[in-house]
Amino acid sequence: MILKILGLVAVLFLIYFFFFKMARTNGEAPLRKPKKPKKLQGETMLECAKCSTFVSDKDAIIKEGQFFCSRECANV
Repeated sequence: MILKILGLVAVLFLIYFFFFKMARTNGEAPLRKPKKPKKLQGETMLECAKCSTFVSDKDAIIKEGQFFCSRECANV
């Protein structure tokens, strides 16, 4: 009875060794892929030179090297 249990443990160890350990040592990719960290996608917020409100870089008005939130602040 003990020999059957030891034989089963040995077979399970060999299966584990050949399928999991050998894949790592041969340079193959592991079974699980590593998770990539999520990159936050956002906009850069810029401060208006006149009224100090923040506006996205896509909506900002640039005049003489300064950023403005609207045409009224930029005096355009």
